[in-house]
Amino acid sequence: MASIWKELVWDGLLWLVMCLHVFLSPFTKVEESFNLQACHDALIHGPQLHLWDHLQFPGAVPRSFLGALATSVAAYPFLGLGAVSKPALLRLVRLVVASTSALCFARFRFLVAKEWGIAAGRLLALLTVTQFHLPFYLSRTLPNVFATQLALLAHAEMLSKSPRAAYRCLALLGITAAVFRCDLLIMIAPVGLLLLWHCRVNFFKAAAVTAAAALLGACLSICVDSILWRRWLWPEFEVLWFNTAENKSSEWGTQPPLWYFFSALPRALLGSLPLALLALLIEPRARQLVAVALTFIGLYSFLPHKELRFIFPALPLLNAAAAAAGARVLRWKRCGVLLWGGFALALAAHVLVTTVMTLASFCNYPGGVAMTGLHATDAATNRSVHIGNMAAISGVSRFLERPDWQYSKEEGLDADALAAKGFDWLLSEFSEVPGYHCVAATEGFQGLSRSWPLVRLAPQIYLHSKSAASETRCDATWNAMSHAEFQVAPFLT
Repeated sequence: MASIWKELVWDGLLWLVMCLHVFLSPFTKVEESFNLQACHDALIHGPQLHLWDHLQFPGAVPRSFLGALATSVAAYPFLGLGAVSKPALLRLVRLVVASTSALCFARFRFLVAKEWGIAAGRLLALLTVTQFHLPFYLSRTLPNVFATQLALLAHAEMLSKSPRAAYRCLALLGITAAVFRCDLLIMIAPVGLLLLWHCRVNFFKAAAVTAAAALLGACLSICVDSILWRRWLWPEFEVLWFNTAENKSSEWGTQPPLWYFFSALPRALLGSLPLALLALLIEPRARQLVAVALTFIGLYSFLPHKELRFIFPALPLLNAAAAAAGARVLRWKRCGVLLWGGFALALAAHVLVTTVMTLASFCNYPGGVAMTGLHATDAATNRSVHIGNMAAISGVSRFLERPDWQYSKEEGLDADALAAKGFDWLLSEFSEVPGYHCVAATEGFQGLSRSWPLVRLAPQIYLHSKSAASETRCDATWNAMSHAEFQVAPFLT
């Protein structure tokens, strides 16, 4: 029993680091907005569907509500513990997502330790928590995160020696592809071939199990999402059609074919990447993990639109292979002290790079800082606020809104059009608006610097108050570091 609790401490490391990211960067970006607003609407509006955000801002493609609804159900009991402010509720929702991710990671790490030993399991924990991207994103309401949670369980079943584990692995991937991320179809192929190679599944039974699981997920998604979207639809099919047949995802930018390999993986894995490649040479049992991950990423590279979050399900596999290789290397008796010293330096480098990235992310939500700063500045009721595009995509969400204020996100308004609307407050990209006084300029991340505080900041959002005449000067400059209370205080009540 003592050893079990000792291992839980290692799993708790990831949870603690994710909680730290929630505390330091509680705001969210536009990619998370659909599920985040859905959590808000489920918790605040409930069955009053006409008030839900997606009916007014549907986005480029519809997404499934299943992840947001499951998160809201888990968060709902905490509302009965007392009065919870909406900003604090945002943090609660993110902590629920973080806790779910930590539990799925714990299951995966348990199977890694069972396969390669306790040292490999602990090294997997150390490698993961000292990286930036997975701990930072695994508390965020992205479809990619919900998919990664289920993928972690599928990876654990792939490592399990249980007779039916292989079929459970394929079933989990099938459900995930049908509900959250259709691109997990690409992972089913290498995983299925690997299981067939090791004679762990029968081809026809495996195909039937995967198809049945995908059908179940699709039916569940169609039933729930058609009600909430108010039309018959299967969200992930529409996403698949949008990204492949119509190839419209390219409108959001394209990257070179090998971008995942020369840019995304080195940034996400840091020192784990060379260890994962070393596993191909010295750890035969880990080769299958590397093969599945690299095949998935290689096939995904054919799509011109690329983002690091698209390959999140593959990162735990590469980290596990790196941990297995590292555990084997540390067992070598020759050059033992030198090897341990090398690992210590590598982990220290991980921490240094992650610290810089964490600081950059802390300063990367000027919209959230501006919104909470506005509410701290004006305690009056019945105000009208226009939220510009930059603010909307860099931290503003319905969790930050006051119930007695009116908010507008109308797009395509220039400075003169904003002045004609007569809003009480503006969160705008324009430094000057006729008839408004600039109260504060909110700075956001612009790049890295060689001197402290290691990041370059520049004004990105201007807070304007209605006045008799336009004034060009700003009374204050806000950013996450100099006004940390705007970043943190609203989430503590």
